[in-house]
Amino acid sequence: MLVFGDHCEIASPSERLRAMSRDLTALAATPSGIERHALMVGVLIDAGQLQQGVEDAAGPSAAFSRFLYQLAQCVIRSWDSSFGEIGSLPLVPEVVLPASVELKMPEGFAFYAVYPEDYIEAARRLKLVGAPRVIGIRSIGTTLGAVTAAALGAPPPVTVRPVGDPFARQVELPEEIVDETVHYVVVDEGPGLSGSSFGAVADWLEERGVPLERIAFLPSHGGGPGRHASASHRERWEAAQRVPADFDARFLSELFGPLEPISAGSPVERLKFLARPNGERLLLKFAGLGSIGADKLDIARTLHAAGFTAEPLGLIHGFLVERWCDDALRLAAGDKPVREMGEYIGIRARLFPAPDGSGATIADLLAMCRRNLRLALGEQVASAIDRWNAATLALAVHRVRSDNKLDRDEWLRRPDGRLLKTDALDHHQAHDLVGCQDMAWDIAGAIVEFALSYDDIRQLIEAAEAAAGRRVNPDLLSFYRVAYCCFRLGAARMVAELCSDAAERERMSSRAMHYETAVISLLRHDYCCFTSQDSLVD
Repeated sequence: MLVFGDHCEIASPSERLRAMSRDLTALAATPSGIERHALMVGVLIDAGQLQQGVEDAAGPSAAFSRFLYQLAQCVIRSWDSSFGEIGSLPLVPEVVLPASVELKMPEGFAFYAVYPEDYIEAARRLKLVGAPRVIGIRSIGTTLGAVTAAALGAPPPVTVRPVGDPFARQVELPEEIVDETVHYVVVDEGPGLSGSSFGAVADWLEERGVPLERIAFLPSHGGGPGRHASASHRERWEAAQRVPADFDARFLSELFGPLEPISAGSPVERLKFLARPNGERLLLKFAGLGSIGADKLDIARTLHAAGFTAEPLGLIHGFLVERWCDDALRLAAGDKPVREMGEYIGIRARLFPAPDGSGATIADLLAMCRRNLRLALGEQVASAIDRWNAATLALAVHRVRSDNKLDRDEWLRRPDGRLLKTDALDHHQAHDLVGCQDMAWDIAGAIVEFALSYDDIRQLIEAAEAAAGRRVNPDLLSFYRVAYCCFRLGAARMVAELCSDAAERERMSSRAMHYETAVISLLRHDYCCFTSQDSLVD
């Protein structure tokens, strides 16, 4: 199933370095404590992301590597001193840079609560039989490799970009790193569905005579490679030394007291805790490290001011802190808040425009539909997607930071009747291929999730158009309804395959069947929405 997607941006390295220099100046003036530490980690992540872009474009950069390594040393000093000291901050490197580079989203820092500090602790638990030599797997391994190397007192790491089939990656490393006296430490997040990035680096080393006892893995979790892993990679993973950098919530519990995990059994759900400092209930939800989390805090404040979400109280080193709504309840079985949802979708579209290129193209979505339908229902059903023309539909797309998750259980009702939207901050930049879409994507989501009638759909569209101040293209909405079902079908099947929790696996399998039934109905009866001649409002 086609579900995941890479989020990239084109950036000017020179502009990024100037911004980093300003951040370091501000950091030096910030009082000690966890806020300064979080800012320090943010600069580290920005520098690692930039180094990844520069090295992908122009090859290894010793100056960048030293700079990132020195930043990692400052983060380690802050961590080891309980956020009291950072030492001397480095200056940004003066190097010849490409005019522009492509920066990859560091998914672990954005979505999966991967913390550099946990790699510090994991590195210190390694048992090495030689001098350490760190290999960081780009993208996120650029930053994590620097932290690991600094924690071990090793030289700055070598980084490598795996290429080829996602389930059978290959790498090329400098031959000069081969040394029979060193112990290689391979660093990345994951392993994922195949673990082939870790496997490709180990393949390369073993082909050059490095024994397995001199290869160690630092992953982000204690699980093994997924079902697409080769037998040889799985066998090696089980035999090799590996120390997982599992998330450690101690810094949160020191601030908020005992934490109650409230995430479900899904392996792709964001990490969430319920805390009760001084008797007040707070929701702590991972939002992202550095600027990633700060951007989501801004969205949270804007949505709360518009009356749609719970009150955000701040950001604590990657975790958004919200006031828990004690009196809010899930929607009653017959509650279909059509006009309220339409108002939310429209106002959100007006508040949060997005640039072109910030989400999957119509061609991307068509390819996703064909693949997921073919795998789930066969070639004949998948061929029905050919009724839509990508170039024509693309002209109708006005990108916004869409919600992308309109499920019934994402809404709450307050005793005074007000509707609250939960989990509203970041599905437009999640680790999937959808990204920012036209507001019609959210309208399609509400139609599918609430099984809306023809009259309900008209009311939903009226409210969204009035709030957004623009019309919805009916042909685009017709396609989005099918595409939404195809995407959620693929996502539900994927999560069901990954789940270790039987109840959650059964729930996701049931959800997959729901979307399968919905898309069959849409394609069979050809009533996805309205024809282009129909008026959307009276």
